[in-house]
Amino acid sequence: MTGTTLAAALTTSFTLGFPAAAQAALSGESSQLTRAPYLSDLTGASVVVNFGTAAQSHGSVSYGPPGQCTAHSVVSTKLGSPITVNGVTEYQNSVTVTGLTANTAYCYRVYTGGTIPVDLLGTNASPVFTTLAAATDSGPFTFDVMGDWGDTTNSGVDDGSLNVNQAGVDAQVAASGARFLVSAGDVAYQGGTATNYGDLYQTGVDVSAVFGPSYWAVPGMSVPVYSTSANHGQNATFLSMWPEANIAANGVYSMVSYPSIDGTTPGTYPTTYYAFTTGGVRFYVLDMSWGNSNVGTATGGTCGSHCAIYQVDHDAHWTTSSAEYQWLSADLAAHPGGIKLAFFHFPLRSDDATEPDDQYLDATAGSTGTIEQLLKSGGVQLAFNGHAHDYQRNVAPPFGLISYVTGGGGGSASSIGGHGCESTDAYAVGWSYSHAKGNACGAAAPPTSDAQVYHFLRVTVNGSVISVAPTDSTGTVFDPYTYNLAPDSTPPSAATGLTAVLSGASNVLNWAAAKDNVQLGGYDVYRDGAYLATVRPNSLTYKDTTAGGVAHTYYVVARDLAGNTTASPSAKG
Repeated sequence: MTGTTLAAALTTSFTLGFPAAAQAALSGESSQLTRAPYLSDLTGASVVVNFGTAAQSHGSVSYGPPGQCTAHSVVSTKLGSPITVNGVTEYQNSVTVTGLTANTAYCYRVYTGGTIPVDLLGTNASPVFTTLAAATDSGPFTFDVMGDWGDTTNSGVDDGSLNVNQAGVDAQVAASGARFLVSAGDVAYQGGTATNYGDLYQTGVDVSAVFGPSYWAVPGMSVPVYSTSANHGQNATFLSMWPEANIAANGVYSMVSYPSIDGTTPGTYPTTYYAFTTGGVRFYVLDMSWGNSNVGTATGGTCGSHCAIYQVDHDAHWTTSSAEYQWLSADLAAHPGGIKLAFFHFPLRSDDATEPDDQYLDATAGSTGTIEQLLKSGGVQLAFNGHAHDYQRNVAPPFGLISYVTGGGGGSASSIGGHGCESTDAYAVGWSYSHAKGNACGAAAPPTSDAQVYHFLRVTVNGSVISVAPTDSTGTVFDPYTYNLAPDSTPPSAATGLTAVLSGASNVLNWAAAKDNVQLGGYDVYRDGAYLATVRPNSLTYKDTTAGGVAHTYYVVARDLAGNTTASPSAKG
């Protein structure tokens, strides 16, 4: 077939495959492009460029430094893989570009194969991305975190119209200047199918929820994604949509067969855990997930049915003898010191009543063998989670981690605090569609619009300082917080002036602020010698509602971010 004939055949395929009324998504792109190029598997020396086409060929990528975007080229050794999007056959192309230099900007263009390749971006500018910095690089860099995205549900209504809040979040990610994005799981609602992921042209209920023109089409061209499995999309499509073979070479990123666990039906599911280091930070992208439809006899324990998937996930992945636990334990030990961050789906702490804490992962006072304890003892300082479709920042208890819930990427927003707010909940916002109002925990005020709940996290690393800037779908930054994670062996001063006053059946504690040479992390409250609660560092009071109307002895421990502590004198109340 000649190049002219091939080009004609590709155009014919598009004309037959898509509705005549379909609108071009990117101004000036080729009609043969069905998914805008998007990036995955970024390393310091390589990247995978993914894109969709209307006909099958050996896709190719030209690339080079800015201003020389076609200096080099690579042609895929494989034909595009056929996929079916809403009944239409398309072709998924993934081209690995190698030989790149660390911490360097590149621009690129994507083409069909054949003797006369078609520039699929047409008149659009060449996208630009930057490779990972070396592990020892000390320069500042920014990345984004987002969970639970790719949903056509708009403000609680799923009729196939534009999800304006998700579109707003994606637009903000595109403008964030991030080197890459780490996904906290659950991409492409409702089932992670090729149709849910979609393309540039088709619309409808649960169609094109990720690769639609107003969603990941623009940010995906310049912001590579590191992804991990979750409870939606437990299928091989997930792995093919987000190739991560190079970055995940030290872990597992494949379909894995599981026997019956807790009475579940044996099955094969995507299993994804891996680690990488860039700019002096070790990133742990972990698999804490299980599908909703196969929980066997799991009950969720005292948490109930909402936690049945947590129970199976733990028994599949996180017993001390499991493969993932053993891998993580070994990798943490092999990389002592430095900044370490963890990313996974199920939340360590969540005040969402329907998607609560994963108590099978949580450390508690006196517990042993939990994943949170393993992460903490291995030097991980912050954890980023999804699953609950809201925002929540949690201070660390004395035996645990600082953690964020960032499930506001596009899935229908959920309420916060329906069963109360934990003392470790420093700031949280959610939305109730049934009551048409916002709700909040900690220091937050209830949002006045669901647009304030949809969000992503913009995280900047500058040496030992980590700044987290939650940004909502309107571009407003809320609850910004900066952590100084520098090594520190100096304990804070004591919290002074502790008082305990009986108020009805409760005791109300108050104290004066402690001071620390680097940064205070929080206050731990003890009653009769036993741990009771942790409150955020700018809170100087705690109400013990379980006091039972009897006298108790209390003391408060000031704790800094490095874990150094100083106890206050006790008080009775």
